[in-house]
Amino acid sequence: ISKHGRRSKLSVTEEDRPSAESTVDHRLHKTMKAEDTSPGLIDGPPLYGRMMTAISFGHTFGNYVRMLKLPFIFTEPRLYAGAIAQFFWLSEALEMELQQHSGDPMVAKVLALGLCVTPGYAADLKELLGPEWRNEAARLRTAATSSYCAVLATANPVSLTAAAFILYGALVVGGGKTTQAKVRKVIPMCEHRLFDVAEDMKVARQHFKNTFTSIGKEWPEHFSTLEREAARFMALNNSVVLSVRCLGRRVTATVGALVAAGIAIAATF
Repeated sequence: ISKHGRRSKLSVTEEDRPSAESTVDHRLHKTMKAEDTSPGLIDGPPLYGRMMTAISFGHTFGNYVRMLKLPFIFTEPRLYAGAIAQFFWLSEALEMELQQHSGDPMVAKVLALGLCVTPGYAADLKELLGPEWRNEAARLRTAATSSYCAVLATANPVSLTAAAFILYGALVVGGGKTTQAKVRKVIPMCEHRLFDVAEDMKVARQHFKNTFTSIGKEWPEHFSTLEREAARFMALNNSVVLSVRCLGRRVTATVGALVAAGIAIAATF
């Protein structure tokens, strides 16, 4: 789906090739347009809207990359496992650091969302990769993911809050049982628990938005830092998406066959 809500000719149908990222793209832009611009906070929209605006360019770029890569990733369960493995490592690193900084009042606000997404990723990877899934996920981990994890490991509470906005936001806005069911149609060998982040997604999305708006009200002095860090973590997300392998055995074999056929045809002229 493009940022204007139209189906891309380059991608398969929404029903057959959904993902947390692809579903969130359209909803995020709709949310941005509908964002409350009530006065009372520094000079403009509340923090949630300001952070959404800060990530808009990176988000659009990431959407184009995903649109091109996802049709290939969904051709093989192992490619899909490799993609979600990157976000397993990122979510685990984020949630470990959030717990380490749980005494910080801003981080406490994030933790009060009640989100804990690492177990969902872990459950899906176990189904996809087998009992040695963690070792296999480590082998699939890209350099971009390792660099991102290193950033999270040294992040301060304000930066962690911005990272949570990015990593949790994709699942809160784009996840839910509907997305879970759609992805299961494509890869039925997995329950796709990573998308099952809340029973009532409408309430979860409003709580997420209200939490970041509240953070802006309590710590207006961190507006600029949170905007800047949200854009930085969006760029880090995109670097990970770019690093994800999307060519498996099927695609490679098809390309090889086409190349061989092309050589054979050329030899006849």
